[in-house]
Parts: sequence; C-alpha cells; structure tokens
Amino acid sequence: KVWNAISGQELVSFLHNNIVKCADFAGSDELVITGGQDKAVRIFDVNRPDVSTTVVTHAASVRSVKWSSHRNVAISADTGRQINIIDVRAPSVVKTLEAPENIASISLTSDGRMLSCAAGRRILAWNIDSFDLVKDFAVDYDVSVAAINPARTRIVVGGRSDLLIRSCDFESEKQIATHKGHHGPVHDACFSPDGHVYATGSEDGTVRLWQANPGSEYGLWKTRKI
Repeated sequence: KVWNAISGQELVSFLHNNIVKCADFAGSDELVITGGQDKAVRIFDVNRPDVSTTVVTHAASVRSVKWSSHRNVAISADTGRQINIIDVRAPSVVKTLEAPENIASISLTSDGRMLSCAAGRRILAWNIDSFDLVKDFAVDYDVSVAAINPARTRIVVGGRSDLLIRSCDFESEKQIATHKGHHGPVHDACFSPDGHVYATGSEDGTVRLWQANPGSEYGLWKTRKI
C-alpha cells in the first residue's frame, strides 16, 4: 500500500499472492519495487496498480529491496546469501554479490553510493560505483541491521538477540557507544541526510530517533543550562 505521508490517506494498493516483506520507491513517486515470501522482485506503476513486472526471482524469499538513485539500479537481498543489482529498464541482473552468512538486511547511504549488509555476525559494505568490497568485519553478537552515515565515519548496528543499538567507528571498526530502548529485534536503520540523527525501526512496533552526537543541540534536542 502507498499512503499520503501528510494526511495518512491510502492512495493505492498493490495485490500480492503472498507475504510482502519490503518495498521502496524506484526512482520516482510513480514506481514501487517490492519483494517478499514468494522470492520475486516486482515493479509496480501507481497509475496501473493491477499490473506488475517481475524483474528477478531469488532462490530464497526476498528480505530487502532498495533503490540507488546514484546508479539508477534496484538492489535486492534474500534470506540466503545473495544480493542482486538490477537494471529495471531491461529488466536484468547486472551484478550479483555474495554475503558470507545469511543476510538479515541491507541498507544504502543517503546518496546511494555505498551499500551495507548485516549477515550473521558480519558487517559488510560495498562501493556501488565499482562494487568493490570496502568493509568486512566480524562482531561477537548477531547483527540485524547495519547503516552507514553520509560522511562514511560511523556505522550504526542493531543486535538481533540483545536488542541493543551500537555505534561503531567506520575506519577502526571499534565500538563507540551502546544504546538501549527497543523491546524487539531492530529490522531497519537509516541516517538523516546531514548525518546528525538516525532512526531505528523495531519489531516492537516503534521507530526511535537517536542523536549521532548526543548532547548537542539539534531540532527538538536542546541543551539545558544549570
């Protein structure tokens, strides 16, 4: 379904025959890309919601779909280890990436130039221009999501079992801070375009906003003088 973000009014609904796990706008507000339990990645036009185009079928159910505005490609990841880079105009898979463990989620930086992946106890990142692997490190906890800030200096990581949010230095991979607040696994995370705030979405039904640099004034966050 697509809703008006201001009024909350439902605008259009796309019929699927199985559970839909992910969706994203594909380059405009008229095209929507979806993925789900039936392993198919589909493109819908909001002006013709009853017609869809299947652009690729994975070997496992589709976990995440993202649109890279930088390369004008769709990126889909399944519950196995496969990530497909898709030219939706063809439509065809132009590149396949392999994760070392089963994928929990994928995320794109706000400029669409870097792809991150949470897989088992590994955190990975690829340069979308070259598809080179630029980051691959292991942690001692199960990872549910990993998101990189626009400046490429920080990675926010969600814990699948301990429910913690961790902030790590991108270069050194060292943990900087740990936050708690969710009561269920965190399935998605995203930085604001300026990198000062990031949002996390959890199975507990909440979306939480966090300051990248706690203690600074930003938006609703104000410092209190004593």
